[in-house]
Amino acid sequence: MKIGEFNSKFRSDLTGLYTVEEISSLFKVVLEEFLSFDITKFYLNRDYTLSKIELDKINKFANELKKGKPYQYIIGETRFYNYKFYVNESVLIPRIETEGLVDWVLNENKNSKINVIDICSGSGCIAIVMKMKRNKWDISALEINKKAIDLAKHNSSRNSVNINYIHADIFTWNNFNEIDIIVSNPPYVAESEKKAMKSNVLNFEPEKSIFVKDEEPLTFYKRIFDISKLKLKSGGLLYFEINPQFKSDLISLSRKYSFSNYELKKDIFKRNRYIKFQK
Repeated sequence: MKIGEFNSKFRSDLTGLYTVEEISSLFKVVLEEFLSFDITKFYLNRDYTLSKIELDKINKFANELKKGKPYQYIIGETRFYNYKFYVNESVLIPRIETEGLVDWVLNENKNSKINVIDICSGSGCIAIVMKMKRNKWDISALEINKKAIDLAKHNSSRNSVNINYIHADIFTWNNFNEIDIIVSNPPYVAESEKKAMKSNVLNFEPEKSIFVKDEEPLTFYKRIFDISKLKLKSGGLLYFEINPQFKSDLISLSRKYSFSNYELKKDIFKRNRYIKFQK
């Protein structure tokens, strides 16, 4: 089969499951990951004949896509902050929105030596990028899922940084030192929002890393405030990724912990996605 013929079949097979734009992006993944082509080389070589090995690989990829499996899980990696990270179904796929949270932390903090903790760390992408950009920071990452920590450690090795990984349940963990900055992208999607979410998220990404009970949507934030009350230094900072619909409730909760100063920031889609508190 020629590559141009595969392109036509690929688009036909995925129509109805993905948008036209998504299919185009996924075909670029085929070109780059399996054939070492870029889009220009493809248009110049539409008559390129695929070998049996190449065809088997890309057909397998297409078949997994038909099941709705995210392409990042199929190839086993993704890009975050323009660095490559391993991912599997034990961790959420890092989103571009979360890059904005990392940007905010890095842009505001140039300190040479501080203690930072990333809570609900998952793949380790937040902690690892911070360490790559601020190598003198002492960075810890807390995560309850042992498989996620194992993957995060591989990501640390891949990107040549050392992170202090803590395998613990945030709701019982209390073995911590004084902290200058807490960063967290915790579960924040209410269970009632499931009906509006895509099936590839619901069927493949770890539910416990996404959803919270409708009656306790701020449960992770409340626990982090509890921790910060005890161990965040005076003047220390909390940076959160948030569900925009709970913005006002979170600000009200912060006042109970005497966090009077806060700042909101929007993500690239112009939604209130991040909030910062100062102790």
